[in-house]
Amino acid sequence: MAEWEGKSKGTPLGYKIFIFIINKIGTSAAYLLLYPVVAYYLVFSIQSNRAIKDYFSRLKAFSQKDIRTSLFRTYYNMGQALIDKIAIISDSELKFDIHREGMANLKAMDSQKTGGFLIGAHMGNWEIAGHLMKLYTTPVNIVLLDGEEEQIKNVMDDAMGARHFKTIPIKEDMSHIFKIHEAARNKEFICIHGDRFLPGSKSLEASFLGSPADFPAGPFVMASKLGLPVSFVYGMKESSTQYHFYCTKPILEATSKSEILKRYIHQLEEMVTRYPNQWFNFYPFWKSDKK
Repeated sequence: MAEWEGKSKGTPLGYKIFIFIINKIGTSAAYLLLYPVVAYYLVFSIQSNRAIKDYFSRLKAFSQKDIRTSLFRTYYNMGQALIDKIAIISDSELKFDIHREGMANLKAMDSQKTGGFLIGAHMGNWEIAGHLMKLYTTPVNIVLLDGEEEQIKNVMDDAMGARHFKTIPIKEDMSHIFKIHEAARNKEFICIHGDRFLPGSKSLEASFLGSPADFPAGPFVMASKLGLPVSFVYGMKESSTQYHFYCTKPILEATSKSEILKRYIHQLEEMVTRYPNQWFNFYPFWKSDKK
């Protein structure tokens, strides 16, 4: 069974076409262009289709008919998230209306100079959180896998220009660990996803949607040791121009990695139930799928 490789699908030319349309015509036109792209994945992306169907089969509210419809919606929402990401970072004329839930939690961490360890997931649009953090003086570090093809990275960097946050690429030589610890010593915000890891990385097993699954150990081990407040953060799409930002009440007490993972999964289950078509899981996630 295939596993996640840390790379997005697509080609540099495809990205350039979408970026041109976003900048010259607007996001609505780019959304329309998603239809043939989604149709392609529905027909040819057999492994990711199987993974998405398996995910929806674990959501009790979904029938077989719902699952077939949700395949399209999930791919389409993923495309919209990528388009919105470009629009947000490139300061396009499009303005999103963002409902902010838990901003007081971020504000407190900023004003009290505590920094924070912010764990999210491959859900909705992470750039919304980064966009809102421009409001604060605390430096923001986003930890990410450096697995994209160099040509695609160059296309995206040229389109989006200067970012309002720093990135910490995850490297095989583990140099990212030192940068994360440095950011923690400086009481900065450290943002990381808690729902994916590359084969061979350390993991923690836990029940998710009723079945055992593996989660990356790194985010939860670091969150338990760095001494920063720990919050869970999401930016979820409500409509073409509306997002809902969530930042949970921070965990302030010293807590084990297992307890932080338990609380994270509880929050993640709540989010996938509320926004089932915005968890972009395109590979076998549960342990039973990988046998």
